[in-house]
Amino acid sequence: MEWNLDDKSRYALVHSFEFPEAFTYADMRKGRRDKDKREYIRSKAAKNFPINILEVQWWAFRIFVGKTGMRQFDIENVPKLIIDSFCKRQIIQDKSGFKKLALYDDDTLDYVKILAVGGSRSTKDFTKVEIFGAKKKLI
Repeated sequence: MEWNLDDKSRYALVHSFEFPEAFTYADMRKGRRDKDKREYIRSKAAKNFPINILEVQWWAFRIFVGKTGMRQFDIENVPKLIIDSFCKRQIIQDKSGFKKLALYDDDTLDYVKILAVGGSRSTKDFTKVEIFGAKKKLI
């Protein structure tokens, strides 16, 4: 499998967005629960979200996080909330108002095959998300 998401012959950038937060899943404080974070991500993604999305073989995500301070931050816990935010099953379970953001039925390997995550310490918290679709092969 080719992992170069910038290869326009194989992948199409479907949507990109950024939000001024850097967080991970499994925080149980009120207003910071996973469901709240997924809905926040969806609200940011909904701006300029494409109306017509091409049919793709599967999905790929490239995520970059900037985090302030020196407090422990586990980058491997960042993608879960983002991947789940676009999952039809999770959108229904969350009773989300952002049904149009459902890109795939489930958050499994059958639908999302590439996940690239990077990060660094920063002067401000932010998360940048790029969503790619693997183009269907012509026969």
